Amino acid sequence: MDIAKIQILLQEAELDGWLFTDFQGHDFITKEFLELGNRFCTRRMFYLIPTQGEPVKVLSAIEPHLLDHLPGEKMLYHGIEGQKKVLSELLKPGMKIACQYSPGGNVPTISSMDAGLIEYLRTYGIEPVTSADLMQHFGAVLTEHQIETHRQAGVIIHKILTDTFSWIREKIDAGTYIDEYAMLQKMQELIRQENIYMDSPPFFGIDEHACDPGYEPNENDSKQIREGSRLIIDIAGRLPEEDAVYYDVSWCMNVGEKIEPEYKKWFQIVYDAREDARQFIQARLDEGETVRGYEVDRRLKERFEQLGCAQYLMHRTGHNIGHRCHGIGANLDDYETHDDRCLLPGTMFSIEPGLYTEKYGVRLEYDVHITSERETKVYGPVQDEILVI
Repeated sequence: MDIAKIQILLQEAELDGWLFTDFQGHDFITKEFLELGNRFCTRRMFYLIPTQGEPVKVLSAIEPHLLDHLPGEKMLYHGIEGQKKVLSELLKPGMKIACQYSPGGNVPTISSMDAGLIEYLRTYGIEPVTSADLMQHFGAVLTEHQIETHRQAGVIIHKILTDTFSWIREKIDAGTYIDEYAMLQKMQELIRQENIYMDSPPFFGIDEHACDPGYEPNENDSKQIREGSRLIIDIAGRLPEEDAVYYDVSWCMNVGEKIEPEYKKWFQIVYDAREDARQFIQARLDEGETVRGYEVDRRLKERFEQLGCAQYLMHRTGHNIGHRCHGIGANLDDYETHDDRCLLPGTMFSIEPGLYTEKYGVRLEYDVHITSERETKVYGPVQDEILVI
């Protein structure tokens, strides 16, 4: 809990404070940010970090020790009328207070305050302001050690991919029948041999199954892998240690050297879009300007519209990456949500445009880190052509 850093950020944002609150563990952001652990509040509690001065804990007299692990003055209340009296002393009309909510629900990952609580806080005459960008500084800006864990996870993941592709070629050359489910079992075997944690198995599909970005191989309807098959794979993992950061990539392959021209065409369209997105971000950074998540996604959507293929979009351009594969920072999204958060130096996100026709599915993903020098950096191989297996 770096109070000094928080107060500097509050001053820069011209806010009067940052409010955290919880009741029976409902607010997952408060639980994590305030490091409540197994502490459980059965009455409403508040923790206010003002722009200047000492933090204030507002607690029920029944649970006076709930926040003893945090700095700040303690104010106890008795019943709802006592709570209102204490809050009216802290929350003055006209104050702008950062809260865990998103106007219009634009950024769902930050909306942990319920609508009723926001209504209640407004009765004190304050203006709740989203803490979405503030939260990034503490939940999404990565350390050098975290970046190193990301890089190490990438080495392991690409080894698993290389071994998987070698297995495919070996089986096909031997005339052995293999399908998506057999490939999944082989990949899970390879994953178990490595020092890697994955919250879900790899997603992949052969031929028409590659046209479904959420397809998961199963025993009943797996497609055969044969010479000429097209393969798309999405795999993500991190080292099994505290604060380790995910490595998340999607690659496109072809079994054998005979690649259909139409497949090459769609690959090139998606590849060019991915590189355009990165160049757009870098140009903004070079100019000293901010770039917001939705701007990148909107740019690629307009690009696909100009090419006449926007109807094949099925997901956003990218997501924040952290200790969770889908982190708490800004996403490249104006498709599923409208993410107006800034892409901050120190954060990492995927760039993964995808197009899915009835026959061809192409998604190309790599992870981009904005360094403290405002450079976009990728830690791992970058696919620039269809990989032949």
